[in-house]
Amino acid sequence: MQRIIYFRMRHRYHLYRRAATMHAVRRCVIRVIGNSVIGNNYNENKIQSYDSIMKPFIMKPTIFTCLYLVLFHTTFAQERLAVVYGTVASDDEVVAAATISIANTSIATKSDPSGRFRLSVPAGNVTVAVHALGYAPYSKALQVAANDSVHLSIRLEPSSVTLDEVVLDRQTGLTRRTPYAVSGVEMQSLSKSGNPGGIAGALREIPGVSGAGMGPGIVKPFIRGLGFSRVVTLYQGNKLENHQWGQDHGLGLNNAGVRSVDVIKGPASILYGSGALGGVLMVKDDESYLTSGKVSGSLGSVFNSNSNGTRTFGSIGNRFQNGFFLNVDAAYENHADYKAGDGLLIGNSRFNNHTLRAHAGVDKDRFKNKLSFTYHSQDLGIIADDELEEGESLVTTRNDRSMQLPFQQIRDYLASYNQETRHEHFETYLHLSHHYNDRNEIEESFDQLDLGLMQRNTFYSGRITLHPDRDLSHTLGVQGGFISTSNKVAAAETLIPDANTSDVGVYYLGSFDWKNFYFQGGARFDYRKVNADASAQHLVDHGFTLPGDPADRKLSVDFSGFSGSLGASYMLAAQHQFKVNLSTGFRAPDLAELFSNGPHPGTNRFEMGSVDFKREQSIQTDLSYSFSSPAVDIGASVYSNAVSNYIFFVATGNIRPEDGLEIWAFQQQDAVLYGTEWELAYRPLLDKRLELTAKGALVRGNLRESDEHLTFVPADNYTFQIAHEPRFSTGTRLFAAVQHTAAQNRFGFNEQRTPGYTLVNAGAQHEFAFTGGKLSAALNVNNAFDVSYVDHLSILRAFSIPNPGRNIGLALGYRF
Repeated sequence: MQRIIYFRMRHRYHLYRRAATMHAVRRCVIRVIGNSVIGNNYNENKIQSYDSIMKPFIMKPTIFTCLYLVLFHTTFAQERLAVVYGTVASDDEVVAAATISIANTSIATKSDPSGRFRLSVPAGNVTVAVHALGYAPYSKALQVAANDSVHLSIRLEPSSVTLDEVVLDRQTGLTRRTPYAVSGVEMQSLSKSGNPGGIAGALREIPGVSGAGMGPGIVKPFIRGLGFSRVVTLYQGNKLENHQWGQDHGLGLNNAGVRSVDVIKGPASILYGSGALGGVLMVKDDESYLTSGKVSGSLGSVFNSNSNGTRTFGSIGNRFQNGFFLNVDAAYENHADYKAGDGLLIGNSRFNNHTLRAHAGVDKDRFKNKLSFTYHSQDLGIIADDELEEGESLVTTRNDRSMQLPFQQIRDYLASYNQETRHEHFETYLHLSHHYNDRNEIEESFDQLDLGLMQRNTFYSGRITLHPDRDLSHTLGVQGGFISTSNKVAAAETLIPDANTSDVGVYYLGSFDWKNFYFQGGARFDYRKVNADASAQHLVDHGFTLPGDPADRKLSVDFSGFSGSLGASYMLAAQHQFKVNLSTGFRAPDLAELFSNGPHPGTNRFEMGSVDFKREQSIQTDLSYSFSSPAVDIGASVYSNAVSNYIFFVATGNIRPEDGLEIWAFQQQDAVLYGTEWELAYRPLLDKRLELTAKGALVRGNLRESDEHLTFVPADNYTFQIAHEPRFSTGTRLFAAVQHTAAQNRFGFNEQRTPGYTLVNAGAQHEFAFTGGKLSAALNVNNAFDVSYVDHLSILRAFSIPNPGRNIGLALGYRF
């Protein structure tokens, strides 16, 4: 209909001359009046009869017609019009109901269900602004001439200031309207790509997400105060198991070939397996090569002054006309020891890693498959507990990058196959993967392996989503895996036994869209069986025994439980969104919690587990609100998470007489966590070139019976930032931020009070066209005033080893 209106407006003069009857004149007039009154959203169906409009004038048709034609011919002759049309999308999904407007005018419309829009605009210089709930604002300056037709393909980025508005996976029904809290962070910017902490380091800017670390190279993510085995990570569709069992082992992933990471907060994620009491990290590949229409890729390098560290990365990919695609990603990173505040070097904090990834597959309208392989290598120095004691520091020379004792040597090999099919009323998804993790800890001598573990994880997942109509969907799925963990014969020490673990889970998820409400609920059942075996000769020689010391040196335990989620979201006036969700999650104890019975290399601990542990079960209530407008975005969430049979790790205070090691034991007790997260963005200027943001998170956690505070609960933290894109320099972005972390006075077992601290960060980035691509340069300064501080989640906080001081990051990247 808009095409008809536009055609007739554009040719109104000829229509008027050719109007041989009053009926023809009425048709011309009603369209002009209708378009004037209703604007670009004009719909003839909204006007019951053109006679109702013509009635005041129909008694004197000749005089009215003459006056009307003269008036409008003169007016429109002076107003020269053009057309701007196109589509609005984000990633591979169209964005409906986005507001498209012309800055400093009242001209506006909304994208239709297919993401299409059309606007009649005055000729000259105009700025097209696009705003949609859950996405960052978009604007583009155009120069249009009269009678021009300008096509725009607008790509929106998920908003970093809306807590729960990220599109996750259309195959599973997880969308912006999913009723539980979701956040996301993109990884393609230079500042994210060069973060020494990798993916886990970049995630810490999301409210409610923190990281426990032993320096920049070893960072483990926490969500709402829960970490370790309570956070599930999906990478290439595979459920990673390589980082779960130890607090001094990082996530083990960097940003090579990664576009973004979505974070599901809490146990509501029944689609992604048991264990996610804290939440899920969904690592999503960069697949921009699928839509570029030519060979595309990127090159770049980042330098970090704090550790004299460099990261060089590149990718290249292409989708051919027959739908076949190929892509390769590579990255190499190397760091010397880092500097704490006041220039203090922290010995043996050096690390290096390199990654190679390859993808191949077919991408069709209704079918897509993808075969992927990743090789990831890490060498990680281990900071000693006595690093700050006189004469004990492992500091060598400023730029020394060679590994020294003790250190971790980790190699990962991951092959995966993902397949999607799309049909009119149903969609399917299939995933198969195998992950081999080779982990070594070398402490006493380069010729001696102190701890050596091999883990093989075969994982599978399949689901079908049915769409009997556009408002209702059903997803049925099965998921499981087989995990083999074994100690190396050459290893001098044993922490956990050899073990075989099998998992299987089945689930259902349903969603219903009704008016402004969206309902979603589902249930999942999981079963896990663990067979531990300490009968291998090298384990006997080490003197390793299972808890209870069974005669055949074998133990079998199994766990089963339900997970579930039920919630609703409500949209009010397309700007306000309210969400409420009730969920429960199940987690079986991991191998360390069940079977630990030995010294942990690199520490002074003897660790003990218990096979009598019960499963953990959590119940979380989550309330969220978001508001989005061209000038303001607001997101807020409050939650409470009660965890029965919560497993925690404490020092018993007992010393083993045979080796002098302090005994640490896993224990179990009911716990509760609760808190809030919020974000606010304000754009005071019409062109949205200036943005003020504020965000914060508070978490509380207690054991119910003893009323003790939980360990590894982050302190209250707040961030305030100002960002500006100057008019005089298109493609430039400047920012400054203040991050304040309060003192943590609610410390748990074997913890102590951690003082608060305030950091100042600033940066500038410029992007410009260069030989058929985009060249970006960035300068970032973190901890600008070189503050010396210890974060409460630092694994080394008990020894007062400070976090990194000032870091100047220089980055250069090119996308083609």
